[in-house]
Amino acid sequence: VVVAAAVGGGGWWGWKRHSKKKASAAAEEETVAEVTEGSLEVRFRELGEIAAKREVDVASKVSGRVIELTVDEGHRVRAGQKLAVIQPGKTGAEKYLPSEVTAPIDGLVLAYVKAGGNAEVKFTRVGDQVTGQFDSQNPTYLLTLADMRTLIVKMRINELDVLKLKEDMPVEVMVDALRGEVFQAKISVISPQAEKEQRGGRVFRAEAAREKPDPRLRTGMTARVDAVLEKREKSLRLPLTGLFEDKGAEVAYLKPEAKDPELS
Repeated sequence: VVVAAAVGGGGWWGWKRHSKKKASAAAEEETVAEVTEGSLEVRFRELGEIAAKREVDVASKVSGRVIELTVDEGHRVRAGQKLAVIQPGKTGAEKYLPSEVTAPIDGLVLAYVKAGGNAEVKFTRVGDQVTGQFDSQNPTYLLTLADMRTLIVKMRINELDVLKLKEDMPVEVMVDALRGEVFQAKISVISPQAEKEQRGGRVFRAEAAREKPDPRLRTGMTARVDAVLEKREKSLRLPLTGLFEDKGAEVAYLKPEAKDPELS
């Protein structure tokens, strides 16, 4: 029994030593990283929304009823073109001369959407009663004209990233609806003033402009902005798994070549 126990104990000790050796080798294998040479990039990525650089909300000067509408959503119009005719007054007994509403700019006809509103979007129709600019500081907007010759991507950048951007910095724009397509643009606006978010954070408005028109791009599409902030060629690259922290400094240890097989 004593001999068997001794043999058994020796076997257990050998198995335990072998297990520790395997565990140590496995742990070392997980933390060993290969150093390579190549390029390193620091990139900026942000979500945004496509919009026209110039949009004008169109309202009638007088209050009354819409008796004629010459355009619909998606129509392209020229500056000065007739858009609608308003019959002033609240009843047909009031004999006022009809008032024309004309386009202030060349653009694409869109339904008017109130800023920050979540209500259903409805386009103006014949018979609607509208309030004019002469009678109210909050008139009824009939529609919106968007100049689609210059499109922008509207972004809201957090305060930790806004200092990474510079005006005229080239960026790439990817649109979810056009997989595989990359559009070139430049940062055109970086707001100097922060805005509060509902969650308590602070953001800055920024815009990336693309002057070359593309009929496939439409306002409201989700876009992803990507830019290279810094790039270094022929740099030594090491995965994060090979970095350790020692007294507040990030260090990497050089693995020595094992001479004794028992120590490897």
